[in-house]
Amino acid sequence: MKSRRDSMLEEMGLTPVWRLRRRASPAPAAAPAAALESRATSHEPRAVEADERRETILRLEWRELKARVASCTDCPLHAKRKKTVFGVGDEAASWLFVGEGPGADEDAQGEPFVGQAGKLLDSMLAAVKLKRGEDVYIGNVVKCLRYNALVQLANGRWERIGRLVSSKYSGEVMSLDERESLVRRRVVGWHASPLAGRRVFRLSYASAKAAGASRSGVQLTGDHPVLTQRGWVAVQDLRKGDLVATGQGLSRTELDIVCGTLLGDGHIAARNAHLSMSHSARQSEYVRFKAQLLSNLGCHVGELAVTARVGGDRRYPVMHMRTRAHRALSIIRSQFYDARKKRVPAWVETELNDRMLAFWFMDDGYVRIREHRQPRAEIATCAFSEQDIQRLLRGLANLGIFAKALRGRIHFGVQTTRTLSEKIAPFVPESMRYKLHPEVAGKVPFDPERLAVGPTQVLYDEVEAVELVHTGTDKTFYCLDVEETHNFVTSGGVVHNCRPPGNRNPEPAEALACEPYLHRQIELIGPKLIVALGKVAVQNLLATDASIASLRGRLFEYRGIPLIVTYHPAYLLRNLPDKAKAWADLCFALRAMGDLKSGKVAGS
Repeated sequence: MKSRRDSMLEEMGLTPVWRLRRRASPAPAAAPAAALESRATSHEPRAVEADERRETILRLEWRELKARVASCTDCPLHAKRKKTVFGVGDEAASWLFVGEGPGADEDAQGEPFVGQAGKLLDSMLAAVKLKRGEDVYIGNVVKCLRYNALVQLANGRWERIGRLVSSKYSGEVMSLDERESLVRRRVVGWHASPLAGRRVFRLSYASAKAAGASRSGVQLTGDHPVLTQRGWVAVQDLRKGDLVATGQGLSRTELDIVCGTLLGDGHIAARNAHLSMSHSARQSEYVRFKAQLLSNLGCHVGELAVTARVGGDRRYPVMHMRTRAHRALSIIRSQFYDARKKRVPAWVETELNDRMLAFWFMDDGYVRIREHRQPRAEIATCAFSEQDIQRLLRGLANLGIFAKALRGRIHFGVQTTRTLSEKIAPFVPESMRYKLHPEVAGKVPFDPERLAVGPTQVLYDEVEAVELVHTGTDKTFYCLDVEETHNFVTSGGVVHNCRPPGNRNPEPAEALACEPYLHRQIELIGPKLIVALGKVAVQNLLATDASIASLRGRLFEYRGIPLIVTYHPAYLLRNLPDKAKAWADLCFALRAMGDLKSGKVAGS
């Protein structure tokens, strides 16, 4: 049953407002009526203003429309543009070609299609005896964070994005490359733009560091894309269960070592997320070996003296290792702990690998060698529940190692013990070779290359909260341009550039802001046929996510005007074989135009 709050929010068009996890102190079931009325009043003008803006634009004539576009500040792109790109050509043309949005060349000259893609378009028109400006018109379809949003710099420090923008910081920030490796990239652009009626959301993830009564995160506009495991998704389109890129991570090797250690003797503290482990003095070389492999986490190794029981007199030397606190360890802890009890994550069943297994076995496993008997391996599992042990058995079976559980241990048969040793032997250093099957230890050498530490890979975590927040009095939001990768790490996850250098597709909000201008242009031109160039133009004119390939060769309509789909010239420059398909589309368009002018119905 809906609460009064939910019903009123739905009336205002503010749903969905959802949270994946409850806060420690649950909110009241329904907000006070006065507060809801205040919120309703604060949002109503936005919708009214948007409707009034659209109606005003749709009444403008050519000169007024051009002036309005030239002075438009209705989306963040105005902060960086050099010139507006209204369109060019015969204002009573039969042919209307609609592209995506202005790139660097168009922004500089104020005219659409003036770069290499423009030259190709002119050649395409000439091939069917058309020319720019002669019965042809060419037009285009055509995000941000709050000031205190924290951005991670290359040196590991965090700085508010507002300060980075105001100081035009040109140093390096943390970013993700195409392989999802964390890299350092230089800031090359800065943006400050008005909120302009956009909704504001707060983004965080499940293991984000606690900050007072809430969790650390960022406040950003709803149209801003964040990286998830299903790609770049606008904050307002995130769903329950989405996993977002946290901007924190470890190398594949480090991740396997940490997870193998947690399956064994390791522990990650709840309060400050550091990894610790202890071993007997006999294994001191192993402890130092592991600390060296995890040196990026700032490991400290020391010797302690412990007793077998509380208050006992006899003390035993123990080697202890502890890392610095790290946000990546906090993410991993959320997978391995239920409250304060250690558990086995479900992913172990499918993602346990030889390297992870090697460190788990070196921590908690051993090979029993008895006279006149074949060696048999065991792993202690006393800390885990029966469900956890079954997950471990399935993970081992997935590696071709079949074992059984009995009295708090996992037992391996004679042949399986040999198979186990063969799989882990390349990862086992000399100081720990005594834990292998004796024959395998002599045949399969330690291979340090298999433990090389590669690039840091980003970790994903569940969205903790996506909720509409009070916008306050601060109406200016900020963003950065980052070279090459076009994204940067914030305390709430990895976010995309506002407008990356070079050409890029218009964002949905930007296209929406420009849609009334395009609508009025088409009304004033009154073309007989529209040719949509590229995916973005097609998506906005036909309101479809279908591919260009599936839409080619058919006749559609945009507000009663026939429309044909083909590839964007910029795409053809990168995919030369598809030029033949574009030529076929133009020939189809010529036939359709002939049918339209003769009064026939064009076929598909």
